[in-house]
Amino acid sequence: AFREVRTTSAGRRETLRVLARSVKSFYVPSFYRIGYHEDGTIQSRDALDPAAPEKIEVLRPKLADMPVRTSTLLTAESELADRVLIELGRGCTRSCRFCAAGYVYRPPRVHEKSSLLRAVSDVLEKDKSVGLLSACVSDIPGIEDITGLILREGGRFSVSSLRADSLTQPLVEHLRDAGQKTLAVAPEAGSERLRKVINKHLSRDQILEAVRVIGAAGDFSLRLYFLVGLPTETQEDVSDILELVKRIKHHLVKEAATRGRIRQIKLSINCFIPKPFTPFQWFPMDTVQNLKEKQKWLKKAFGREGGIKVSFDLPKWAYVQTLLSLGDRRVASMLLLSHVHEDEWQKAFTHSEVNPDFFVHRPKDLHETLPWDFIDHGIYKEHLLKEYKLALKGEESDICRVGDCTRCGVC
Repeated sequence: AFREVRTTSAGRRETLRVLARSVKSFYVPSFYRIGYHEDGTIQSRDALDPAAPEKIEVLRPKLADMPVRTSTLLTAESELADRVLIELGRGCTRSCRFCAAGYVYRPPRVHEKSSLLRAVSDVLEKDKSVGLLSACVSDIPGIEDITGLILREGGRFSVSSLRADSLTQPLVEHLRDAGQKTLAVAPEAGSERLRKVINKHLSRDQILEAVRVIGAAGDFSLRLYFLVGLPTETQEDVSDILELVKRIKHHLVKEAATRGRIRQIKLSINCFIPKPFTPFQWFPMDTVQNLKEKQKWLKKAFGREGGIKVSFDLPKWAYVQTLLSLGDRRVASMLLLSHVHEDEWQKAFTHSEVNPDFFVHRPKDLHETLPWDFIDHGIYKEHLLKEYKLALKGEESDICRVGDCTRCGVC
């Protein structure tokens, strides 16, 4: 559409008008005027141009119609460095209520195993080091066949993420044989109660069984991901992080007894950041002070435990992330101010006409218009509301069953 309009004498605004009319996922902010209530919430969103659609529809391509995506540039300056990245699938069926990827990439889609095997074979002819990408690699059907092929062809691989309850002995052994030194598991919360609030679908027994499988397979370091500041979190939930990690350590030591050594357990404890299009979009971020106190307590508690290394993110940067996550077009002026003040965000906030706490620490009314409501991901807002209310009750809901249900609206 862009190439076509560029063959004409259309100027910038007319080009934008043509694209907005012809491409349903194309959004032109200047085509809309936002009105606000006295309390700062959104009152209206009016189109200023006849070409401006009421809703911007997100495109969801079928992976079956697309080749398996692989990276074409290799660089040491990345997390999965100097390896060809292969996209196994998009989205996730697990329906964790805090997870943007689990909602905005609905419906979950996975390439056919035969297509993935062909793509992997093609990549291995040129490069022997690959990275397997998916929201949850261990959930991919036939993943052991894919990793087995890589090893048989003399290749090495790493994975982006694993689920404790879908981790199998063959997959862990393949990871060991590929030279993987650290495996990551994300319990997210220490208590069973809070894992039900976030709809994690992961019990303590499942976590400990995954640890047993990992410990039996080899000398892996274990990285565990947790969140603090989750909705409804109490100090008891924070304390349960310590108790769960102590149990995990006990099981690792037990499995490693025959080998006579245990590698380090690494904890990555991050601040919960509410995300649009999720059931937790109405919740505020916990205060910076509360988060600091929880981190301080955990640091002191784990300081008494040997063999455990703990890292935290900084609550002040989590605040900025939440602002960018939940803010509307008024945050643009804060971005500009942060540039003017050479990335000193506190100065930017001090000189801002809008208090950033309005976006970060204010619980949203369930009936207010949210800044992103005009973007249509195919998900019913009523479904997100239902999941929000189930979270407050501490109740889990079913995982995403593609094509078999119509709960969220995407299928």
